[in-house]
Amino acid sequence: MAQRTGTRRPLIGVTAGATRMMSGAWEGHRAITLTEHYVRALRDAGARPVILAPQDEWSDEEVAELDAIVLTGGTDLDPAAWGAAPLATDMTPDPERDAFETALYRAARRTGTPVLGICRGLQLIVVAEGGELLRHLPTDLPAHPRTGLTPVPVQVEIAPDSDTALALGTSAQVTAFHHQGVGSVAGDLRVVAHHESGLPLAVEATSGAPVLAVQWHPELETGPEGLFTALVDAIGHRAVVEAGVAAELG
Repeated sequence: MAQRTGTRRPLIGVTAGATRMMSGAWEGHRAITLTEHYVRALRDAGARPVILAPQDEWSDEEVAELDAIVLTGGTDLDPAAWGAAPLATDMTPDPERDAFETALYRAARRTGTPVLGICRGLQLIVVAEGGELLRHLPTDLPAHPRTGLTPVPVQVEIAPDSDTALALGTSAQVTAFHHQGVGSVAGDLRVVAHHESGLPLAVEATSGAPVLAVQWHPELETGPEGLFTALVDAIGHRAVVEAGVAAELG
């Protein structure tokens, strides 16, 4: 992780998608897209967002210069990536973005760069680690609220021994907007939060640099506390620890 000096804000990479412009002089041209909510939330937490576009690959050395990465929400993952057939309920996939963000995630794990996954970001992390998804919640888990059409407040119960609980407590109301979800986790991920329907709503890594991923949209929520503030605080804590270790070794 990059060392910070003075009043330098943490540099946090935030992933963007791509879409075609629908109107105006540039109609039909592809544009890099990211809702401003992510940028605002990171700035409000004291970070400096760095937009990461699918057309621009990052090396391990470049990823290590970032203090953290946020994998953002978006369209469904391409089921072809794990050998599954498409469903009629799938959103139009973006294989280029899938490959780009998966490579970013793996680079972050290799370089010890913290990761925050949001909605699609959580699903990408789960798949990258060998887990499985529920492909359409109204069919696969009818007890879960209908969260695929519009943002919906849902209640989440959080394991007390988790970083998520340090940020939000052991119970919180969050904003969900998804029609897919976690079926199972693998690798060094563990589920740390559930909805009462049984759907996992947050996972964390059990080793290495922090990985925290949630099946909701914290960027839509307001207030001084929350996951973005916790991410920036964790970066600051890690920097202090690393500086202390360097001083002892020096």
